[in-house]
Amino acid sequence: MNPYETLGVATTATLDEIKKAYRKLAKKYHPDINPGNKDSEKKFKEISHAFDLIGTAEERGKYDRGETEDQQRAKYEEQMKNAGNQRFYRDTQGPHSRYSQSFENDPDMEDIFSQFFGGAGKRDRGPQVEQYQMEVDFKEAAIGGDKVITIPSGKNLQVKIPAGIEEGKKLKFKGMGKNGNDVLIEIKIKPDSHYKRSGTDILSEVEISFFEAAVGGEISVPTLDGNVLLKVPAGVSTGSKLRIKGKGVGSGDSRGNQIVTLKVVMPKTINPDLQASLKDLSQKYGYDPRRVV
Repeated sequence: MNPYETLGVATTATLDEIKKAYRKLAKKYHPDINPGNKDSEKKFKEISHAFDLIGTAEERGKYDRGETEDQQRAKYEEQMKNAGNQRFYRDTQGPHSRYSQSFENDPDMEDIFSQFFGGAGKRDRGPQVEQYQMEVDFKEAAIGGDKVITIPSGKNLQVKIPAGIEEGKKLKFKGMGKNGNDVLIEIKIKPDSHYKRSGTDILSEVEISFFEAAVGGEISVPTLDGNVLLKVPAGVSTGSKLRIKGKGVGSGDSRGNQIVTLKVVMPKTINPDLQASLKDLSQKYGYDPRRVV
């Protein structure tokens, strides 16, 4: 492993340039930014090890002189061997982690650890902030819910999900982490194949037959609260929108609406008798939808 190549810097780079390169790559590949991404986790370990080799004047001097190359290579190989070990991930988040200590008393680098480690760039600050992520269903985010999660300290947290919470929002649990640390839970929302969100409204699409489009009627439409009957007026077209009041995002009187977009669907095959009947009707009641009014 060539640490200069890994960090993308020249062998003549200054320590400040090395730190800047590491900070940029660490922000890009850190496990907090790429949860569950094994490639990013591996890359983060590689750039972290590269910084271990040349991140300080003393270590860089040893590396350039080749004094500790074998030892550093063995250290790197051991880290790669334990690539799936969760302890490595946790070690990057603690106030005594070797990566936070690498930048202790360095104001230029402290901001990255404030982002990733809840301000753990310095020791002896008292309680720190532990940050985790929690995935919730679209429905839970839209109308609220409750979940129980277990954090690495072994504690179970009862998480009340507020109705209408947005992606990336964080819920704080004071003193519930290790050693009395505060805990921040960042919300990740699973996409839903049937619904999308627009502010406090929920958007969905419903297919109707050309008979329903022509003469109207009542159709059953799925909502987050179950199916409801929706009245379709006669003469609608694909793209027509209908509103179902109070079936959107939120709770109580502040809850939004569900906006249903209609899609007129023709049958895959048309019965010859139906085709003949439609032809007769077309000759009698035909119209040109392309005519400019």
